[in-house]
Amino acid sequence: MLLAYFDPMTTPLEISRRLRQIRKQQSLTLKQVEIRSRGKWKAVVIGSYERGTRSLSISKAKSLCEFYGVPLSALFQSEGIQQVPPSEGALRIDLRNLRGKIPQNDPLIGHLHNLLSFIARRRDDWNGEIMSIRLQDNEVLGLLVQKEQGELRKALEIRDLLFKAQGQA
Repeated sequence: MLLAYFDPMTTPLEISRRLRQIRKQQSLTLKQVEIRSRGKWKAVVIGSYERGTRSLSISKAKSLCEFYGVPLSALFQSEGIQQVPPSEGALRIDLRNLRGKIPQNDPLIGHLHNLLSFIARRRDDWNGEIMSIRLQDNEVLGLLVQKEQGELRKALEIRDLLFKAQGQA
């Protein structure tokens, strides 16, 4: 499955661009990366990797991808993946809450995590905070967990997995 997204002709400059794109998708500045990593990733070093003026070893790339919460394969994806805006009635999943609930061994959480990981790879979406899942994705998830759409929404609400904008209860 991974090979479907892997572009073996990816150049170092494209990898540099992808690093910058992933960081920006997560709305992080170079300084914020340094702060959040507690100094492990210096802003000047990340900037050098993103400009392609400093070589990036595979082990460093893997570690940096782990910091960003993306698979290493994200650096090798073709940039031609179409970004599609969310549709009406899309469920907005709070990925931060989802990550915190993965150890609970809840089948719904496991299926949702797997589906969203797949969708993130397909959309090339690594913001890591919120993900909208469209009607077709909702239907797939409903089939996996054997719930109708209303039941699925309720199950996600009970588990506090739906994103609530500031000011919403």
